[in-house]
Amino acid sequence: MAKQSAGYLGGFSGRLGPAVGYMWNGKWCLRAHNPMVRNPRTEAQVEHRALFKQQVQLAARMRWAVTTTLTGLAREAGMTSYNLFVHLNQPAFGSADGQLQVDYASLRLSVGDVAPVELREMVWDDDNVLSVKFRSAQGSQLDYVYLYVYVPERGEGCLSAPVYRADKRIALALPTFFAGCEAHVYLMAMSRDGRWSDSLYAGSVTEGAEQTEPHVVVAGAGTAPATGEAPAPQDRQSAAHAKSTAPPAEDIDGNSNVSFINTVT
Repeated sequence: MAKQSAGYLGGFSGRLGPAVGYMWNGKWCLRAHNPMVRNPRTEAQVEHRALFKQQVQLAARMRWAVTTTLTGLAREAGMTSYNLFVHLNQPAFGSADGQLQVDYASLRLSVGDVAPVELREMVWDDDNVLSVKFRSAQGSQLDYVYLYVYVPERGEGCLSAPVYRADKRIALALPTFFAGCEAHVYLMAMSRDGRWSDSLYAGSVTEGAEQTEPHVVVAGAGTAPATGEAPAPQDRQSAAHAKSTAPPAEDIDGNSNVSFINTVT
């Protein structure tokens, strides 16, 4: 706001239309107003925006987990699930030559005060069914446990239907187009009232390949006790539209349309 001084024709300080008045060395002076640059495109800012876009795209590719576990917390914070995912996982993100680098072992897919589960082992049942045994000394035995598998090479993931914590085993039939790709495996627990545990990174596996992770045990078909018939291999289309037995979850737009893959129990 301009301030007039010394009468109608006197000097003034501040902005007046396209001019800015100011006093210098005891004299009133004018200079042209330079509007604030509201969208600066410095090299650092352009790189930051590009990386942020890639982080949001990663959240979108992991949508089945992100929109299931983070929606409630995101609404409390006045954010979308995707933005909360990006905020939580800044320590897991890096960059190289403008490309997003992800430490998948450090990713947080869920956060909360529910007791997490501990990994016992992961094995392949049949050809494409990943079976995970877990244990838990704390938490209600009626809590739900979810298994999530993400394949960076395909840019897609699968979220299982839940089992009870008391079951101590959960399995997921992976789509056939995941074969031969490295997959990152996560476990999350949810209480009956909708609260979550911190997610557990169970390790990385590659279907049909020898594993190098020391805490991942991979054996041949049939080494894990199966309590039911494994579903037939599913392709990309059926994986995205499998019917769910999981509790409903809302996406960031408030629509209950999260897809699940059924477990083998």
